[in-house]
Amino acid sequence: MKANPLVNTPKRWLSALLLALLAVVLQTAFLMEYASADLLPALLDGVFSIALFFVLAYLSWFVVNFVSLIQVDVLMTVFAMLFWLGGSFIVQEAIGTLLGAVYAPFLATLPFRLLIGLLGWLLILLGYRLQAVRELLLINTEAAEEQEMQSQPIERVKESIDRITVKDGTRIHLIPIVDVLYIQACGDYVALITSSGQYVKEQTMKYFEAHLPDTGFVRIHRSSIVNLQHISRVELFGKDNYRLLLKNGEQLRVSNSGYRLLKERLDL
Repeated sequence: MKANPLVNTPKRWLSALLLALLAVVLQTAFLMEYASADLLPALLDGVFSIALFFVLAYLSWFVVNFVSLIQVDVLMTVFAMLFWLGGSFIVQEAIGTLLGAVYAPFLATLPFRLLIGLLGWLLILLGYRLQAVRELLLINTEAAEEQEMQSQPIERVKESIDRITVKDGTRIHLIPIVDVLYIQACGDYVALITSSGQYVKEQTMKYFEAHLPDTGFVRIHRSSIVNLQHISRVELFGKDNYRLLLKNGEQLRVSNSGYRLLKERLDL
C-alpha cells in the first residue's frame, strides 16, 4: 500500500495541518459574520467539521489508489459530501445541546458548507490523481532505465578516483570522495552533496558510477549515487518501494535495482 500523499513526509504533514487550520479560521469567521454565532460555538463547529472533512479526505486515498474510474470519483464525491454535511449537522446539534441554545440555523449555513466542502474535496481528489499518475510514470521510467542498465553493463576501470575537482569561478575545490554524502543528477550536470555544502560539476552519472570505488559508493537510483558510510537506514516506503535515510536526516529514493545493489554491498 502506497503511503497517503497528505502525510507521507513531515513537510506534507505540516502543509496539511496549516491548510486545516486555515479552513477552521475561515469557517469560524463565516459562522460569526454570516450566521451571527458567538466565538466559542463557531470555533468548535469549525474544528470538528474540518477534522471530519480531513478524515474523509485521508480515507479517500485508499479508494483512489486502487480504482481510477471517473464514475467512482463522482460516487465517492457525492457520498463524501453527504456524509460530511450529515456529520456537520450532528456536530452543530451536539454543540447547540451542550451550550443550551442553537447558535446558527444549519440550513442557513448549508450553501457555504457545500460550496467550500465541494471545492476542497475536488482539489484534494485532483491532487491524489496527479500523484497516482506521477507514481506510475516514475515506475515505468525506472523499469525502462533498469532494463537499459542491465543490457549495457558498465565497464569498470582498474583505478578509482580519490578526489573530485570542481571549478567555481576563480576558485578550484578539491573534494575528497570520503566527504561526499551523495551525488544527485541535475540534467547535464551533477550535484555533489557534502557535509560542508553543495557543488555542481559538469559530468555524467555514468562517469562517477564507473570511477567511484565499488566498496564505498552505490547507485541506488537513476539520479542518485550514495556514500555507504553515510547511510543511517533503509526502509520500506509503500508497496515494493524503498527509501534511504542518511545520517544527516536527508531521504533518498531507492529503485528496485538500486535496492538489490545496496543489499549486495551491505551483505544483507
